[in-house]
Amino acid sequence: MASESTDLSTRMSAENVALCHFKKQKVAISNIIITSFPFLELLRDHGFINNEMYEKSKKSFEKKDSQKEVIYHVLSEVEKKFNLSLLKELFSKDIMEAYPDLKDIYETFKKVIPNIELFLRSAGEENEKRPDTKQSLEKGTGDIGNNSKTEKAKKRKRTTMHKEETVNFTAEILPVTCGKMEGMLIKRKLQRGATVKCIRTEDGKWFTPMEFEVEGGYEKASNWKSTVYCGGRALKRLIESGYLPQPPHDRKRKPENAVKCKICGDEGKLFKCSFCLSFFHEYCHIPPVDPESKDWICTFCKIQVPSGNPQHASYAEIIARRMGPKEKSKCVFLLLKLYCHLEKNIFQNIPDEHYVQKASQCLETLRKLDEIKNKLNGGCFTKVNGLVVDMKKICQDSKHNDSVLTEEEFEKNFKEVFSIQ
Repeated sequence: MASESTDLSTRMSAENVALCHFKKQKVAISNIIITSFPFLELLRDHGFINNEMYEKSKKSFEKKDSQKEVIYHVLSEVEKKFNLSLLKELFSKDIMEAYPDLKDIYETFKKVIPNIELFLRSAGEENEKRPDTKQSLEKGTGDIGNNSKTEKAKKRKRTTMHKEETVNFTAEILPVTCGKMEGMLIKRKLQRGATVKCIRTEDGKWFTPMEFEVEGGYEKASNWKSTVYCGGRALKRLIESGYLPQPPHDRKRKPENAVKCKICGDEGKLFKCSFCLSFFHEYCHIPPVDPESKDWICTFCKIQVPSGNPQHASYAEIIARRMGPKEKSKCVFLLLKLYCHLEKNIFQNIPDEHYVQKASQCLETLRKLDEIKNKLNGGCFTKVNGLVVDMKKICQDSKHNDSVLTEEEFEKNFKEVFSIQ
């Protein structure tokens, strides 16, 4: 099945490239959608826009010479919660028949993501696996006559123990519980593997999900996805709903002195550079490690910053250059240095005082850096200056000040990597 052949991390990478290309195609799509039906109805029925926006857009669409602006505004809104299922519906048979020119747009997506059809099938299969409200009600109705009083009592007990609460499941840090244990789950760390210590307790101790489960009194369960809860919901439900990443499966039991990723300093499923023998998570490295590659060599070994006299090109000349292979390689090297600084020097040394606030700020900075990385991997920067501008926006944003990612520090690293005096 397609969903078995494409893991979450690979799909996320394709999703980021697709989002970058979607942004470029919004104007073209707006010129193609000349009637509101069935385009707006599809977006509403599949939950990409709410009914209020649907009604407002439908009304605005009726005004003369405003159709393109209305569609562009709608596309800008759905962009905020973009995923591959949006493209699956946008390029569905019914929509393609209603707007034939969308076929040309679809061809451009196939060029930037050659295996896009595989990913769209995967997105469709995952949606079909998730039961909707109607199915849940029908199942509940059918079970009424079959459940014993004992089973009903058990369900009431479980509901009481794990009462659903209001939690922002899109946040980078989530409150979790397991029996007597309470902690904070760092999504970024969980994404690297279930053997990574991704849950932090109030006293500053770190646990893997299984260790947290054992400390909570469920050592015999060995099923942390069902015993660890957030907001009254088992983590299994949050993974199935897409709120939490599905951690890669690492069958190796970590030894006492386990190796760690050179970028983030975490353990988990790692790949070794055949030259320097350093270890990396698949998606901590840039570009992502090819799991099937033999004698793989990391970016640090491929790119050596020249020593001695700097090149004659000025800072202004460098940033005006086209983002060719050589320039892209140096930008990749620069980003890896920034990731190392933030992940190992800053995030791992956040003091206990105001931990959630400062950790959230650092994670937000890393998320912004992820966006730049994905744009670079997806070929969205035509010139070196594009990356520089995006980096300076992060440095100048007061929300990221606590991450010690200053504009001066960035320019210092930039000049070092590009050998500018």
